Amino acid sequence: MIKINLLAEKKQGKARTGGGAAVKMPGAGGARNLLLVALLLVGVVIAAFWNYRLNAVEKDWRRKHVVADAELLRLEAIRKKGEEFEARKALLARKIDLITELKKQQAVPVHILDQISWNLPDFLWLSSLTASNKGINIVGKATTYNAVTNFYNNLNNSEYFIDVTLGRTAEGDQGVSFSLNCQFVQPGSKEEAVTEEPGES
Repeated sequence: MIKINLLAEKKQGKARTGGGAAVKMPGAGGARNLLLVALLLVGVVIAAFWNYRLNAVEKDWRRKHVVADAELLRLEAIRKKGEEFEARKALLARKIDLITELKKQQAVPVHILDQISWNLPDFLWLSSLTASNKGINIVGKATTYNAVTNFYNNLNNSEYFIDVTLGRTAEGDQGVSFSLNCQFVQPGSKEEAVTEEPGES
C-alpha cells in the first residue's frame, strides 16, 4: 500500500510561495526615502534660517528700542530745561515790567511836587498834599483870598493839571485856609478848550 503525504507537499508549496513574495524590487523604496530625507533637510534648513532671521530682527528692534529710550530721556531733559528757561524768562519779564512801572510811578509824584511848587504864589503855603488815582487833594493856608485865587488860576492855566476845583475856604486867625482838587496829566495831553467867535451874519 502506498501512502502519499499531501500535507508535507502543501507546506513545501507554501514555503516556496512565501519565499517568492519576500523578494523586493530594488530602487523604488530607497528613492522615496531619499526624497523624504531631502525634504526634511530642506525644512530644517528653512526653519533654521527663519529662526536666525527672526532673532536678528528681534535684536535689531531691541537695539532700536534702547536707542529710542535714551533719546527720549535726552529730549525729556531738554524739555525740562526749556520749561525752566521759559519760566525764568517770564519771571524776568514781570520783574522788568514791575521795575518800569515803579519808575514811572516814582517819577510822577516828584513831577507833581515840582509843578505845584512852580505854581505856588507868594504868601501861600501847603499843609498837605495827597495824590491817588482819583486825583490830587491839596490843603493849605494863605494870608489873603487873592493868594488862593492866584494859586487856583496858576494850576488851571498849567498844562499839567486839569479839572481844578476850589473847595472850602475859610478865614481864621492865621489867615485863609483852603482846599483844592485837581488831576495831573502828562505834558501835551491836556485838551485845550477852543472857543469860536461868532461870525457876523
